Amino acid sequence: MRRAAPEHGSALISAVLLLALMMGLGLSAYAFVDQQQGESARERTRESSFNVGESLLGAQVFILSRRWPGNLNRAYPTACASTLANPQTCPDGPALISAFGGPDVARGVTWSTVVRDNQNPNPNYYDDAQTLAAPTYDQNLDGKVWVRAQAAIRGRRRTMVGLVQVEQVTEDFPKSVLVAGRFGTTNDGRKVIVDTKGSAASPAPVQVRCLVRAAGCLDYAADKDQVSPDTTQVGYTGGTALSPEALERLRERAIADGTYWASGCPPNPSGAVVFVESGNCAYGNEAMPCCNSEASPGVLIVANGTLEITGGIVFHGVINMVNQQNSGGWVLYLTGTSLVKGAVAIDGPGGLMAGTSALNLIFDPNVFGKIVSYGNAGIIQNTWREIPA
Repeated sequence: MRRAAPEHGSALISAVLLLALMMGLGLSAYAFVDQQQGESARERTRESSFNVGESLLGAQVFILSRRWPGNLNRAYPTACASTLANPQTCPDGPALISAFGGPDVARGVTWSTVVRDNQNPNPNYYDDAQTLAAPTYDQNLDGKVWVRAQAAIRGRRRTMVGLVQVEQVTEDFPKSVLVAGRFGTTNDGRKVIVDTKGSAASPAPVQVRCLVRAAGCLDYAADKDQVSPDTTQVGYTGGTALSPEALERLRERAIADGTYWASGCPPNPSGAVVFVESGNCAYGNEAMPCCNSEASPGVLIVANGTLEITGGIVFHGVINMVNQQNSGGWVLYLTGTSLVKGAVAIDGPGGLMAGTSALNLIFDPNVFGKIVSYGNAGIIQNTWREIPA
C-alpha cells in the first residue's frame, strides 16, 4: 500500500492522453491537407483539359481558314482523334499537346475534334444529338460550320463548341463593261452590240490596251451606234483585272466550292465562282439553264485558254479571261444571240470578238459585289460555349 500511495506515474498518463490528442489533431490536419491537395490536383487536371481542348478548337478553326469544306470533295473526317492525324484536316495533336508540358499532360491526353454543318432545326444552336448527324462539310452553303473539341486527362473531360464562319472578301475589279487588249465585231449593221449603260445610272467605259482607233484595235462601226453610248477608250494602262493574290483567293474558293477545273471545261459554267485552269471552252444551245441569274450573278475565270458563247446562252455575271498564254488574238467570242449581262475583262493583248446578229454585252453594275472569295475563318461571337462532357 505504501508503494501504491506515491503518484510518481501520473505524468505518464497525462503524456499519453496529450500525445493521443496531438496525434488526433495531426491526423485530422493531414487528412484535410491531403483532401485539399487532391482537390487542387483535380482542379489542375480539369484546367489542363480545358486548355488543351480550347487549343484544339483554335487549331481546327485555323485549318478551316486554309481549307474551307464547301463541297463533298472537301469534307472533313467523321472525327479527328488521338489515333487519326491528317494534317490537311486535323490538328497536330502531339505537337500542340507537347507545348503545354506539366505533370498532368505528361500522363497522357485523349482528344477529338469534329466539323459539322449547321443544319439542325436551329442552325445557330449546337446539340450533340442532332448536330453530330449533320454532314462534315458546308452542305447548305451558308459559310458556317460547327466545330466541337474535347480533351480528357485522367478522366477529366472538357468539351467546347463554336459556330465558325468564313470571311467573305469582295475583290476589286475594273468597273468597266469591257477591258481588253482589243475589241472587234463582225456585224456591219446599225444595231447595238455593246450596251455600256444597261440599268446603271451612267455608262461604263469600254477600254482597250491597243493605241489606234482602227481595224485590229477598235474594229466596229462607230457611226452605227454599235457601242452605245460610245465610251470607248484606247491606251488602257491598267494591269490585270485581278491581282495575283485575288486570283489565288478566287481559285481557292472554287476548289472549296467544287467548281474548280484543273483541265477541261465544266459542262455548265454556272456558279458563284467557276475557275477553269486550262481549256478552250464553248457553250451553245444547251438544254440546261445557263448561266446564273440576274439575282444571283456568277464569276467565270479562264486562266489559260479561250471561251466561246453562242446560240441563245445568257450569262449573268463577270467573265475574266486571264490569258496566261499571252495571246494577241481573239480570246473571247460572243456570237449569235448570246448575251453577257455584267462585265468582261481580258488580260494582256487578247481581244473580244462580238456581234453577228444581236446585242451581246450589256453592263450591269450589280455584278461587282458578287466577286467574293473566302478569307479567314473565325468563331462567331457569343456562339462559343462549354457543353457537358
